[in-house]
Order: sequence, then structure tokens, then C-alpha cells
Amino acid sequence: MKVCEGKEFTYVGNNSETIVRNHFVYDLKTKLVYCAMEKIGSTFWRRLFQILAGMSKAKSPFDIPPGAALGGGVKTFSEDTFDHIYAVLESSTKLVFTRDPYLRLLSGYVDKLFSPNLMFWNSIGKFTMTTIRKNASDLSLKCGHDVTFAEFVKYFIQSERTNFKRDGHFIPMYDHCRPCQVKFDIIGKMESFEEDTLYILKRFGFSELHDRLSMDFRNSTNIDSFRDQARIVIGSNVEGCMSYCEKQKRMWRKMQIRGTISKHSKFPFSGKQCEEITVDDYFNALIKAEGDVRDPVIAGKYRQEAVREAYSTVSEEDMKELQIIFKPDCEIFSYECNILDYKPEDGIAIEPFFFDTSTA
Repeated sequence: MKVCEGKEFTYVGNNSETIVRNHFVYDLKTKLVYCAMEKIGSTFWRRLFQILAGMSKAKSPFDIPPGAALGGGVKTFSEDTFDHIYAVLESSTKLVFTRDPYLRLLSGYVDKLFSPNLMFWNSIGKFTMTTIRKNASDLSLKCGHDVTFAEFVKYFIQSERTNFKRDGHFIPMYDHCRPCQVKFDIIGKMESFEEDTLYILKRFGFSELHDRLSMDFRNSTNIDSFRDQARIVIGSNVEGCMSYCEKQKRMWRKMQIRGTISKHSKFPFSGKQCEEITVDDYFNALIKAEGDVRDPVIAGKYRQEAVREAYSTVSEEDMKELQIIFKPDCEIFSYECNILDYKPEDGIAIEPFFFDTSTA
């Protein structure tokens, strides 16, 4: 990439070589190398790669549980020699998917801290409470369950400055896949995920898989997500940090933020019902809540509203810090990254909605 000329030694990042190696999966038969990045469809593509590499007999990546995305017999560079890695890279088609860095950061927050996620509450949430929030309550210090997006942004900036408590779901994309050192042949975008995925399948002769996925890609993706999120929210144990209804409302809002259920669909359970519903109950409720977001234009409109609501809470100073951190990603992967695009227009006040569960 032209933007990388002369920056091969500066646009490197802080990830260790071990971490970078683990992000690359490859198959010698198809001569494909894929660099997986969190929050950019990697759960889908890791499952798809298992099929492409002949490691799974599944007819569709949606037939493989999301929890089985990692591994699956697919090779990584984790223990390969330099000579082997070089030979594979030189003889293979190298592909990666990218995403608007501001939207990826928000997606990471929604998935790992806003929605019920005990592991991230314990690791990042509690840390943010002790380092960012002044006068945090005993419950917040104990659980780390109520980090706001503005606080999360401060944590992220601090972690990038200090190279401490960084997490792969949030750190810049160039730090994952080294695009100024590895010359990728195909760079797909999350913004055109379906089209780019189908193009790759067709280009490499996976016509049967291409035809199967192209029939109902968007709906199949949503159903896959609904099943996974229903399983997570009903199975998660956050007792002592929030009520059954609150954790389920958080997940409900998460799906509204994603634009997979309508912002007008009210959370349908209350009180004792929240304690008794099953995974199937929650899944079926999500299906019924799709409503007007079956129209992708409306779904996109709601997602944009959620983005502006989130970034309206971030200070101008922190937005400028994000601009510095995201500069390599914006330049390398051709994102405009105009900070005004993520904020509401001047003078327009935004009432809390997507991140307020009291009105869910």
C-alpha cells in the first residue's frame, strides 16, 4: 500500500510477535491466509475458514457454533519458523477485513462491557472503576458492571498510552495484522461484509458455498446472532451485580444498538418472568422484535443514532486523542475518520435511549 511507503518501521504497533502470529490462519491447499481481527466478523470468518480448509464438513459457517470458531484444526503461524511463514505468505493470497475504527471501538464496548460479560467486567470493568471513575460505589468496584462509554474511552486512551491492560477487541487494527509489513491482496470491509465475503468465495471457486450463503445472508447472520446472544444472556451469572431483568435488558439494548431488532420493540418480560424464561423464550422474543429493521436502510439509521448517542458523551479532548491513536488505521485502510461524523450536529441535544435500560 502506498500509504505504508517509508512507514514500515513506524506503523508497527505494540503487540508481541506471539500475539500477531496467532491472528493469522492459513491453508496450504487453497493457498489462503486470513488475518482475524476481533470485532470485524472474525467469529464468522474463522468458522468459514474451517470449511474452506476442509477441517469441517459443515455446509455453512452458521452450522458451526460460535464458541467453536477458535481452533477447529486450522493452522496458525503460532509455532511456525520464519522460513515457513515467509514461504506461506509469498505463495498465498492474503486477506483481511477492516472496519471504521470508531465504530469498532464502540462495538467492543457494547459487546464486552455494556452487555453482560463477567469476564470483561472483572478484567477491564473493575480496572476502569479504580483508575478512571472518582468516588466509585462499592458495587461498581466489586462488579465493574456499569462502565460508561465515556469512561471506557478514557480507559482505552490510557491503555494505548501506557501499553498496559490492552485488549485485542479494542486495540488498533494495524497492530493486529501488520498491513505495512504483510502485503494483503484482499482487504474486505465490515461495511460491505456480505458482498466482500461472497466475492472471495466466488473468486476461489467455492461456488456451492457462495450460492448457499447468498440466498439469505443477512437473515442467517441475524438468526445466528440471536441464538448466540440468547444463550449468553440466559447462561450468564451476574448475581450480586444486577438483576435478571437488568441483564436481559442490557442484551436487548445491545441488539437494538446493532440494528438487529427495532428500537421501537419494548423488552417483553418483567419481574418473575425474567427469572423463568429459557434460551428459546429469549430467542423467540428477539425474532419477534425485528420489526422495521428488516429494512437495512432503517437498521443503518438506528445504528448511526446509537453511534452519535455514544460519542456525544465523549469530551473533545478525548476525541482528539482518539484521532491520534486511530490515525494509522484511518490512513492505511482508507477511512475518512472525520470526528464530526460520530457526533450529533451542533446544538442538537441527544436524549439517552440506546444506553439507558430504564426505558427498554
